Amino acid sequence: MSFWIPITLILLAAGGERPDPIDAYIAGSRGELKNAGLTRTSNDQGSVYWIGGPSDAQTVVLLHGANDQAGTWAQVVRALMRDYQLIVPDLAGHGESEPKSGPITFRQTLDQLHEIIDRETNGKVIVAGNSMGGWVAMLYALEHPDKVERLVLEDSSGIAWDMTGVPLRPTNREEAAAMMRAVHGPDVRVSDEMLDAFLARKSLPMSRIALADYVQNLLDARLKDLTVKVSLVWGQHDGILSLAYAKALHHKIPGSTLSIIEGAAHIPHRQKPETFVQCLKASC
Repeated sequence: MSFWIPITLILLAAGGERPDPIDAYIAGSRGELKNAGLTRTSNDQGSVYWIGGPSDAQTVVLLHGANDQAGTWAQVVRALMRDYQLIVPDLAGHGESEPKSGPITFRQTLDQLHEIIDRETNGKVIVAGNSMGGWVAMLYALEHPDKVERLVLEDSSGIAWDMTGVPLRPTNREEAAAMMRAVHGPDVRVSDEMLDAFLARKSLPMSRIALADYVQNLLDARLKDLTVKVSLVWGQHDGILSLAYAKALHHKIPGSTLSIIEGAAHIPHRQKPETFVQCLKASC
């Protein structure tokens, strides 16, 4: 899973009140998408996505993880837009995309994603997904192989794995700090203010997906049917989905490649953005 939490607090100018650090990060990251030249777009399904870059170039679709939003890609969009057209959605129930409340399903997520890709592209696209975004990317490629040229799976979930020791839904500061280390690496330091802001979040999108829907969409038995090129990109210090998990996923996907990014954890595109861009371009 991927998370909203930035490593540093964003503070108002001296004399102002301190904002909620998570809200400030989200607003800032989405502002960076706009500053990079991406245009915010919406459609009749209630999906919100950002699009930009040369319209005659190969299209790359960037899919964030659970509890995250399109702004997570802010650190890599400028570099990628030199060579690609980008589509950066808020997945169903995340960011500004519908549904704003109630259950979220993989079916709904895939349908909304397909409507965007079908509307905005003609040829095949590269789909890059972080964490649950990679899971969605694989499901999409299995359903629409005619639409996908290549998958870039960044610390991607999607197969059965024992995660009982990972505090994905922390209830106190100690558990929240352990989760931050799993996401951002063992040396990360997060303030109590940031931990409290995360613990105060209610009804995270991840909690709106039923356990049965997760189980129904596990890919262990289906990965052999992937017919597109697959590149796995993994953070060396991922504490959510370990390197052992990465190697298991790599083994299950015929012909896939696996690249390890040193110094990164669960979200390499934020922790080592330059290296991630190189890997997406198949040169790492």
